[in-house]
Amino acid sequence: MHLDVDAARDLAAKIFTLGSERWLHAQTTARRAEQIAPVVGPIDRDLLLGAAWLHDVGYHSPAVRSGFHPLDGAVMLQEAGWPQRLVALVAHHGEARFAARALGLDAELGAFRREEGPLTDALVYADLAAAPDGRRMSLHERLDGLARRHADDPPALREAWSLRRAALIQAAARTEQRMAGLRHARTAV
Repeated sequence: MHLDVDAARDLAAKIFTLGSERWLHAQTTARRAEQIAPVVGPIDRDLLLGAAWLHDVGYHSPAVRSGFHPLDGAVMLQEAGWPQRLVALVAHHGEARFAARALGLDAELGAFRREEGPLTDALVYADLAAAPDGRRMSLHERLDGLARRHADDPPALREAWSLRRAALIQAAARTEQRMAGLRHARTAV
């Protein structure tokens, strides 16, 4: 599937004020996605990059409907005619299913097909490599920051965070395994 990565970047630049933390986060996420794109292969490369640029558009105030940014971003992109796989990646990014369940938004999120595999895992990996202010950070630094951010959540959301954290760690580990496999295959030749 071909996706116009430049259009995704341009939309992110338009939505996130240049220089803002969300813009810096999107840039770092997209740079990391570019670096790890070989794990998804050439067919899904542009889809990964587009999703990296657009994964947080649901924070944009005109997009806010439910208050749950993965869902709100997906709805906004769907209404704007973006490809369905990209829309679904935005809807489900960061293992959104766990929080959606706790928020009572299962049915709404379920309207978007969740895919599993290298593409979804790579988006998680790229997103977790970028702090909210765009700094590069380790997986555990990012997860610890997210845990602090969710520390005062209601019990159902704290439980969702615990499940989400485990799934994020697994997705990152699978991506690292795929990257190691690619490095090994290059050195074996």
